[in-house]
Amino acid sequence: MAVIQTTGLSKRYRDNWAVDHLDLRVEQGDIYGFIGRNGAGKSTTLKLLCGLARPTRGEALIFGRPIRDSVARRRVGALIEQPGLYPDLSGRENLRLYATLLGLDSPERQVGEILETVGLSPGEKKPVRHYSMGMKQRLGVALALLGGPDLLLLDEPINGLDPEGIREMRELLLRLNRERGLTLLISSHILGELSKIATRYGIIQQGRMVEQITAAELEQKCTDYLHLQADQPRKAAALLERELRLTRWEMRAEGEIRIYEAVDTRTVGQILTQAGIAVEEMGLHRQDLEGYFLERMGGENHV
Repeated sequence: MAVIQTTGLSKRYRDNWAVDHLDLRVEQGDIYGFIGRNGAGKSTTLKLLCGLARPTRGEALIFGRPIRDSVARRRVGALIEQPGLYPDLSGRENLRLYATLLGLDSPERQVGEILETVGLSPGEKKPVRHYSMGMKQRLGVALALLGGPDLLLLDEPINGLDPEGIREMRELLLRLNRERGLTLLISSHILGELSKIATRYGIIQQGRMVEQITAAELEQKCTDYLHLQADQPRKAAALLERELRLTRWEMRAEGEIRIYEAVDTRTVGQILTQAGIAVEEMGLHRQDLEGYFLERMGGENHV
């Protein structure tokens, strides 16, 4: 079941298309890693999905309903950019205030349960201005959990955290997904951490979706492969597929062939030479997670 489905979703600010015909699909139970460089349109997309911005054109459905449908919106919790916390109030007082504004029943009981869920003490009385960055981020997630949502939209929830804070946030998000069955859409530029929890990824560049890929598919791509350039790439690929019975290979831009199986390079060269196909380049290559994402986002050296 699609929890989020967008078709041609677009947002223009003056002459700039922050989101440009974005097609995005998040399945129920996903931990969806939303990846892109700064300014790629991640935060704008999340704002569109939780109703904080109106799309210029296109459609977005949440649980099969339009974004502004009240039933759909009640099933969504969001932490966009920095959590809106009152610095002179305690964490419990912040949650109690927001629960009252949302018109929730029995806010005291729910507030205590949510604070325990995110690893904050319900009895803590110190004001939020004295909280660490990790505590503030966990309190922000607590705010998103008010009302018992089925979907969480989290914008850079581990940004600025120290290693211990990152670990605690990672464990919290996994627990919410596995124990409560929440679907999570998480934007982040910390690829190594995101790869530890994501089940599916969406890569965005200049407001457009470059690729959506499952964690299993990504793992398959981020393996050793044989890089091959030949003067007749299509003929070479068909020949190698038949002769070596290949099942895991692809044709890339400019005729590059990548073979994701263990093959003998000498045998490959012999097969092609006997067929009159000249080998221009051939060699083993290792592609890691960060390298793959950077390549898909245009080869920049930062995200």
